Amino acid sequence: MNPPNQQYYGQYPPAGGPPSQQGQPQSGYQQPPQGTSYYPPGGSPAPGQPPYQQPPYSNYAPPQGQSQASQYQYPSQQYTGGPPQPQSQYPPAQPGQYQSQQGQYQNQSYPPQQSHQQPPQGQYGQPPAQYGQYPPNAYQAGNPQAPSPYPSQQYGAPPVAPGAPQWGQPQQPMQGYGYGVPPTPASPGYDPAQRAFCAPVDTSADVETLRKSMKGMGCDEAALIRVLTSPKYDNPWTMVQLINDYNKRFMRDLVKDIESETRGDFETACLALIRGPLENDVRNLIQALDRMGTDEDALMDVLLCRSNADIRAITAEYRRIKGHELLADIKEDVDDTMFRLYSMVLSATRAEDAAPVIAAEIDQKVTELHRATEGIIGSNAISVAQIFTSSNAAQLHALTEAYRRKYHRSLEEVIEKEFRGDMEDALLYMLESALDRARTDARRLEKPLYKTPRKDRLFINRVVSLYWDRNRLDAAKAAYQRYSQSRASLRVAIKAVLSGDYEDIMIALIHEKR
Repeated sequence: MNPPNQQYYGQYPPAGGPPSQQGQPQSGYQQPPQGTSYYPPGGSPAPGQPPYQQPPYSNYAPPQGQSQASQYQYPSQQYTGGPPQPQSQYPPAQPGQYQSQQGQYQNQSYPPQQSHQQPPQGQYGQPPAQYGQYPPNAYQAGNPQAPSPYPSQQYGAPPVAPGAPQWGQPQQPMQGYGYGVPPTPASPGYDPAQRAFCAPVDTSADVETLRKSMKGMGCDEAALIRVLTSPKYDNPWTMVQLINDYNKRFMRDLVKDIESETRGDFETACLALIRGPLENDVRNLIQALDRMGTDEDALMDVLLCRSNADIRAITAEYRRIKGHELLADIKEDVDDTMFRLYSMVLSATRAEDAAPVIAAEIDQKVTELHRATEGIIGSNAISVAQIFTSSNAAQLHALTEAYRRKYHRSLEEVIEKEFRGDMEDALLYMLESALDRARTDARRLEKPLYKTPRKDRLFINRVVSLYWDRNRLDAAKAAYQRYSQSRASLRVAIKAVLSGDYEDIMIALIHEKR
């Protein structure tokens, strides 16, 4: 027997007042005319409330196309194909509402009506029911007030737009990876959207100078250097404008003209400059992977310590130029451990620069680093690589300090002791760059310059990459004079080691005068 306060639950009151007891027939009730709401005279339910539950009346026939069903139980048959048809005369749910759960209530009061609102993000219900199955009953297992976890979409209603958020599916944040912070913007020259913010320049005189310097017998290298390293073109997008204007003006290809008129390291420097930072990175990767033996230094220069936006731009440009995936080519040229490291890098899941340093996470990672290195016989390179490639510079710096405080040992010393070869070089590069980027840049400029034999291509590419970031270049020049073995300036070192047009263009690329 139902409680007194549930006497009229789900029933229409007849004209003149409610019946004296539950179940009393309502003789004056007729089927509402077409176009009339199914809701009682009091109006439709309040926003957020489910439609009224209504048991069938003996003199009320269900609408055409619907079958009479038990009021509180699902029918036993299963649907084998297509969406299930409505089983009772319940009014159709309006957009934005959720259907009330039908269930079996025996010897208990009906559950109170709840406001079916979307739960906070991260609190999702069960996945939507499949065709041929009914959704599970939310009012069970001692939780009579559980809201329905299903969206308002009904069979026969307009479908949900593709990409619209669905309950049961976590919504992807638009912020940066991992911490809900803004993503680190791409470096200059890596995002075509940057071009809209670059004011066009007048290139008419410069394209004439370029053509004149390469026309006829010989080449005027000084004119080439003067135009290509002009402050007017220190933005990658103004360099793109210069190349396009040259090609349109003379119906020629500036890259091919430079290749035909210049030679040696001077040609390498000119081509690296006019290609721009993104294409030059990709060309370096192609050359590093196509040659006999992999150029690990070039791979590390291009791929390590880069923002997620830069990594995505590099992989997309590589795919455009080569026609296949960068990671597939790397797999063919490196060992399994280095392949795992580069696969982590190319996944572009590094913490953004704005991601905070959380003490609890740092302490946990320090413990994991110790277990993966000094805490076991041998070392777990994959675990260390995962921590390094997923952390930004500030987090790696905090890891180093926390490791020293906890274990009284420098993390650099641990890496040098536990690893060898390319993995040691890669981990040290990421760690040292996080601790002092300017000092790391200075050392990476000095090493190929004084190496025997000298690695000119590596030196050129490192200088050109710094050329597009003036602040970073100035910091590297200051650190070079402070930390180099000779304690001389970078300009003095270049003049002492290089010569000719190659020396002149490298001096111009570091914004120094001859």
